[in-house]
Amino acid sequence: MPNPFTIDWNKNWTFQIVHMEGGIYLEAKGMGVLIRKPFLATESPFTAADNLVYSEDKIRKSLFKSWKSKKISNFN
Repeated sequence: MPNPFTIDWNKNWTFQIVHMEGGIYLEAKGMGVLIRKPFLATESPFTAADNLVYSEDKIRKSLFKSWKSKKISNFN
């Protein structure tokens, strides 16, 4: 597996496994952000990468909905 790697179903992100601060981390770069989480020995790199992007997407959508509802309520 090359480092960095991509997932077929999510081409907007690149991933790499890095050793830093005494641990192994999965690092994702894409859409103008860099996110990092500890990489566990029991995880598959592809599953961990998918979960990392999925959780980031959920956070972004939640923040957008919150911003949108505040913007609408300010006009009322």
